Amino acid sequence: MRRLRTKAEKGPLGRSQTNHTKQEVTQAGAFLTWLADRGRAIGHCQQADIDTWHTESLATRRPSQSFLRWCMKTGRMPRLTLPPAVITQDSEPLHQHRRLTILRRVLNDDSLPLRARVAAALVLLYAQPVSRIVRLTIDDITDDETTVTVRLGDPPSPLPEPVADLMRAYMQSRQHLPYASSRSSQWLFPGRQPGQPMNPVSLQAHLREIGVPPQRSRTSAIRQLVLQAPAPVIAKALGYHDKTATRLVTEAGGTWSRYAPGDHTR
Repeated sequence: MRRLRTKAEKGPLGRSQTNHTKQEVTQAGAFLTWLADRGRAIGHCQQADIDTWHTESLATRRPSQSFLRWCMKTGRMPRLTLPPAVITQDSEPLHQHRRLTILRRVLNDDSLPLRARVAAALVLLYAQPVSRIVRLTIDDITDDETTVTVRLGDPPSPLPEPVADLMRAYMQSRQHLPYASSRSSQWLFPGRQPGQPMNPVSLQAHLREIGVPPQRSRTSAIRQLVLQAPAPVIAKALGYHDKTATRLVTEAGGTWSRYAPGDHTR
């Protein structure tokens, strides 16, 4: 905000500067509203909130960063990491047939990096955004030698074969990561910096390298899921906010209100 005042003190703002300033103010308010919808105040903002806010629509939401930096500088919110680069959004929709074709290749092509294959499966099957995938820990994975589950929401989601075998192989491969700090990290996808998870921007790049468009794949997966089961059930299992699930089920042609909680067997 001080930066905006400094610009004004130098003279009247031009049209471009005025429009940008309006965007900054608008997106600052939008972030506070969005954060409140997640049940958090600015002082309790978390890194996962920052990652999700930007990953969903970085081009639109980037102007909020001036406000976020000011909040961090003045102690109004914790010091968190803002995305360093533009996340390229996928434009065209991904049809169901194409999503399944990509999924088959990810599951069967052993020449692809194992880490990217596991992350791609979570996107293509469980509609997980990369900002949430990089926040998973090894404690979110449970293997009782019969079933492998991943805790995305409530209850944990079972991984079908051969995804379960992929996850088992990946968990074993973590013992051979090149960085000692990564091998001992609790993050499922550890970053190069000790104690930090992989940057979501980097993971998106890895997914695109193996031919998986993350945003389009996630949208295709969630739309298919909400056509197969009640939207509130899907939202709870996958860790989605109610408002996000409502929007996606509407886009998929369903109606959230058709589902009423309770015993449906009577």
